[in-house]
Amino acid sequence: MTTDELRQFFMQYGEVTDVFIPKPFRAFAFVTFADDQVAQALCGEDLIIKGVRAGPDEPMRCRKIFVGRCTEDMTTDELRQFFMQYGEVTDVFIPKPFRAFAFVTFADDQVAQALCGEDLIIKGVRPVVSNHLVWSQVSSL
Repeated sequence: MTTDELRQFFMQYGEVTDVFIPKPFRAFAFVTFADDQVAQALCGEDLIIKGVRAGPDEPMRCRKIFVGRCTEDMTTDELRQFFMQYGEVTDVFIPKPFRAFAFVTFADDQVAQALCGEDLIIKGVRPVVSNHLVWSQVSSL
């Protein structure tokens, strides 16, 4: 399954702003919608993509945020330090090659949800912070 195929599939539900499949392939993908309500509506849904059942990974979705508008000089350590002021950070992921976004995972899902849509400034930049869905079972597609 390619990012273009996943984007095409999810566009039927709403505007897709990003699709990311980690390399090396890890059997899941990240899908980000322009409207967080679309992502919320799909939570708990099992979908059939190319004849294979795929669904959101609910625990990761609740604890993980998408951080858009990152700059190349932002490091995982800097993002971890910044977000630790809100709660325990368990993971920070910046894709390589750089794609101007990161994912931050918190120990507490309520911290992650509270930050969505907040007006933050990191190194002089106002990032976009939103929910996203993590789709598992993509390896079978």
